[in-house]
Amino acid sequence: MLDQSVSKVEVRGLTARFYDQILNWGSLGKYGRFLKSAIALLDIQPRDAILDLGCGTGKNDCLMAEYLNLEGRIVGVDIGQEMAEQFEKNCGKFKNIRLHQQSILEPLPFENEFDKVFMSFVFHGFTQENRKKIIDNAYRVLKADGQLIVLDFNEFEFAKKPLWFRVGFKAIECPLAFEYIKINWKEQLKTWGFEMFEEHLWFMDTLRLFKAKKFS
Repeated sequence: MLDQSVSKVEVRGLTARFYDQILNWGSLGKYGRFLKSAIALLDIQPRDAILDLGCGTGKNDCLMAEYLNLEGRIVGVDIGQEMAEQFEKNCGKFKNIRLHQQSILEPLPFENEFDKVFMSFVFHGFTQENRKKIIDNAYRVLKADGQLIVLDFNEFEFAKKPLWFRVGFKAIECPLAFEYIKINWKEQLKTWGFEMFEEHLWFMDTLRLFKAKKFS
C-alpha cells in the first residue's frame, strides 16, 4: 500500500493483486462483512468529502461511496503502483471517487476541504514520528470540526490474550503493531489537535473504529 522505506504495511506482487480475496479467505469470509459493519458506523452524509489515507485496493472507498450522492466525493491516497491498479479496477465505475498517488507522509495538496479523513489498518504500521506526520496531514486537510476516523487495533494487554491469539498476532503483524497497542490514543490525539472521541470495538476488544473531531 505504502512506501516500504517508511512503513511496515506495504503489500506488493501477487499479494497486492489478490489482497481483498486473501483477507476474505483468511477470515473465513468474515472480512467483507466486518468492513461493511464498520463503514456503516462512519455516519457518512450524502454530500461528504472523504479522504482515505492508505486506500489500497479501494474496497473501503467503494463501500463508502454507496452512502454518497453525486455531490459527495472520495479521494484515496496511496503510493503503490500495484495497489493503484487494483483501486482503478475496483472504483472505476464511481464518478465521485479518484486516486491521488503519493506518500501519506508528504504534505498533501489539500487544505480545510474534507469532512472526514479515514484510515483502515494503516496507521499502526508506521513509527511514532511518522504517525505524527500523518496526523498533521489529516488535521490540515480537514474542515473545521471535521472527523479523523481510524479503523485499526485497539489498545490492549498482549500478555493477557489467549495463546492462540498471541501466536497469530506475532506471526502476522509487523513489529510496530506491538508499540501501537500500548499507546493511549485518546491522550495522544489530544496533544495533536483532536477531541470528542467515539469508539466501537470488535474481536475481544482488539479491533476498534475510533473517531475524533478536529479541534477548532
